[in-house]
Amino acid sequence: MTITPTVYLETYGCWLNQGDSEIMLALLEDIGFTKVKAPEQADLILVNTCAVRGETERKILRRLKALDAIRKPGSKLIVAGCLATYRPALIASTAPSASLLSTFSVEKVVEVTLTPGRLAVLDKGPRRYLRLPRFKGGRRCVVPIAVGCLGSCAYCVMPLSRGPLRSYPPSEVLRYVKEAVEAGAGEVYLVAQDAAAYGRDIGYSLPNLLRDICKVEGEFMVRVGMMEPSTTLKVLQPLLEAFSDDKVYKFLHCPVQSGSDKVLELMNRRYNVDVFLSIVEAYRSSFPDGSLATDIMVGLPGEEEADFKQTCELLKRIEPDKVHIARFTPRPLTPAASMPHPPDWVKKERSRRLTLLVDELTLQRNRRWLGREVKVLVTGEVKEGSLMGRTYTYKPVVLPRQPGLAWRWVNASITEAHPYYLKATLL
Repeated sequence: MTITPTVYLETYGCWLNQGDSEIMLALLEDIGFTKVKAPEQADLILVNTCAVRGETERKILRRLKALDAIRKPGSKLIVAGCLATYRPALIASTAPSASLLSTFSVEKVVEVTLTPGRLAVLDKGPRRYLRLPRFKGGRRCVVPIAVGCLGSCAYCVMPLSRGPLRSYPPSEVLRYVKEAVEAGAGEVYLVAQDAAAYGRDIGYSLPNLLRDICKVEGEFMVRVGMMEPSTTLKVLQPLLEAFSDDKVYKFLHCPVQSGSDKVLELMNRRYNVDVFLSIVEAYRSSFPDGSLATDIMVGLPGEEEADFKQTCELLKRIEPDKVHIARFTPRPLTPAASMPHPPDWVKKERSRRLTLLVDELTLQRNRRWLGREVKVLVTGEVKEGSLMGRTYTYKPVVLPRQPGLAWRWVNASITEAHPYYLKATLL
């Protein structure tokens, strides 16, 4: 009787990491591995790590110690991803028997798995393996379109852990999307560290890719991932034209990080507040109801109370639909790690104030939808038996449960507005 080898997989961090995990899992399945849900049962434990936040790093280190202690005799532990690339010595000291695999070498997961003992494959960028895995089914298709970026932000570890921009060939992205849509996918997520930079290294562009994807036959919606302001500005007009296609969610995620030009310059963000505002104004002019998401990091080096107030005033001016708030934590080996920054109690206090402001602003924005009749794509169930859906602007809408509506467009009337979602009745 043939014994099938098993793999247990844990993934931390962004959509790109999840894409890398799927690539590694597909390569392991090609040589006979099957996925299991319990680490104690696995012949191989694969942990794909994130390095962006200090708290996430600490969580991963605790988990690695626990996994190393409970894995069965003779099994192998592989630590892959950004933290293995960025701080390999820290991983080695935490789990000395673990093999390491950098983000630049995910295609070597089979080699590391089959090599007896511990192996560290810590190749440096740029990444060479750019083939997407098979689509495994489901209604949501997550497509990595690029790895790395063109920036060098002072606080960010991504240049160290992901390297320079490498865009997936358009033919590979289109193949993957067609395969997914033919298999029943109703949503396509295009993900990257900076989606607006897509194609800059291969003579192509995000607007071109969007136009090609929208020509794929079938009923599906496309959500474009995070786009850095300086690269978004370079493709803004053709991007807005591509966004006008009915298959594209009117959803723009453009992280400003701070409303202070002084802080943006210190962090080497390569744009100023006026550039960000010009993007928002052009987007809102084209799509007045379109959803706008941004990111704010409080307590960055150089941020004084006046700078924080400028951030608050910027948010009041743009009336965002969603804001991701983070507190700055210095990451080793980044320029910002050696810069003076506000104490933790100040960061926490500013984070609290900003959260209250954002709740007020997003509720105000959502109230504009009260009483309106909208089309909603039902995407699944939420607790208490309700349905969750999305408008064409990617607004989350909670609907009363009714059988047979999954992944169908329905007509609904908005009855309640909350800071993070809308409620509606079916028409």
